[in-house]
Amino acid sequence: MAYAVRRPVENVYLVRERDRKRTREMAALALAAVPPMLVLLAAIWANLETVRLGYQLAKVAHQKESLLERNRHLRMERAQATALSRVDALARTKLGLVPPAPWQILRIEEGASGRPAAAPAPRPPAPATVAAAAAEGF
Repeated sequence: MAYAVRRPVENVYLVRERDRKRTREMAALALAAVPPMLVLLAAIWANLETVRLGYQLAKVAHQKESLLERNRHLRMERAQATALSRVDALARTKLGLVPPAPWQILRIEEGASGRPAAAPAPRPPAPATVAAAAAEGF
């Protein structure tokens, strides 16, 4: 009976020779692919930048709408707060103010120099006038 003995192949010492022609072809192919890749990357970057700017523009438009709505709301609040009827009601109820009596009103007229003329000193009312004004609701 014969047994087959396996012997390992001893090609460890073999060295493959470089193919210079093939190396040049591969380098030329790689360098030829660089410009189209750069153009492709530039186009992708431009597209991504357009999309990013579109989102940013939408965000700014939304902020503008929000600010315009807030401005409208604040103007309405200011108009309500400065409404003459509201101020008058607050002055009467919370502060207890009443309209001035006719004798309490001083008229200041402009003099020839452009300055207010000296107003006469206010005269105190007679007690009957105060009582009459209070009865009228002033």
